[in-house]
Amino acid sequence: MSTRYPKIVTRLLLIFIVVGLSQVVVSNSYAQGGHGPVFTLATPTLGQGELSFDVMAMSTRQGNSAWMLRQNWHYGLTEDIQLNISVPTPLQRIANPPQGRLGTMMGSYGDLEVSGLFRLFKTYPGVGQRFESTLLLSGSVPTEDKRGGLHVGPSLHGGLVTGYASRTFYGWAGGGYQYYTEQHNDRLGDIAYVTGVIGYRPPVFQHDYPKPDWRIFVESVTEWVGNNEMGGLEQPNTGGTKSLLGPSVLGLYGKWGLSGGILFPVYSSFPGTQDSESYRLNFVLSYWF
Repeated sequence: MSTRYPKIVTRLLLIFIVVGLSQVVVSNSYAQGGHGPVFTLATPTLGQGELSFDVMAMSTRQGNSAWMLRQNWHYGLTEDIQLNISVPTPLQRIANPPQGRLGTMMGSYGDLEVSGLFRLFKTYPGVGQRFESTLLLSGSVPTEDKRGGLHVGPSLHGGLVTGYASRTFYGWAGGGYQYYTEQHNDRLGDIAYVTGVIGYRPPVFQHDYPKPDWRIFVESVTEWVGNNEMGGLEQPNTGGTKSLLGPSVLGLYGKWGLSGGILFPVYSSFPGTQDSESYRLNFVLSYWF
């Protein structure tokens, strides 16, 4: 992985980690917040002072298969504000990786991303139930000079999600937009997307630690990718639309979490001879400090 990060980003990473480690406290409910579906927007945030770390193995196929690891840090600054860092480690690159956010909390292929979750609204209609809305704001820098033959610039992203969670059922709907800046007169197409997810927690798993806790989800993502620009000119036969759908699971036990899922295309429309994305696969191992 290239180390071509601006100095300000490196400093932000160091400040984030030092502040998080200096203020972290151990919670008796290790996995009650800050974790949900694998691919889509969701509203949960960590409790104040809580710190978690994810190691994610992810793969996608567009013509050829690409494999990547991601290291994700999450810190609850307050009960309603969560800070995040997602660092990619490519294992197997492909010449033309798919343009899209491979997961809402980790940015696009090859991007290092710093983000914040801000819970704007919450209400509790009953015991163990809540309606809430959360805003996700992030900025990213690429870890390579070129992607798909184009120079890659930093990007800005914003997303909004609202939904319902209880001890048994979950449902969230949201959407967002990612804007890429120009780099050496090239620019990747912007990404607009909507996501939706429903989840179920069987009664047999509705118990507190030390008993295990499992949830199942059905997740959907639809992305609209704009045309790329090369040398200041818009490229024809780039961009397109794709919708993906698939299952995922989340298991929690004490300080540990394990989740995984796969999405398959149910609709795709790409001009020219572009390859469509064949699948999107993620496995995540989490630890709450």
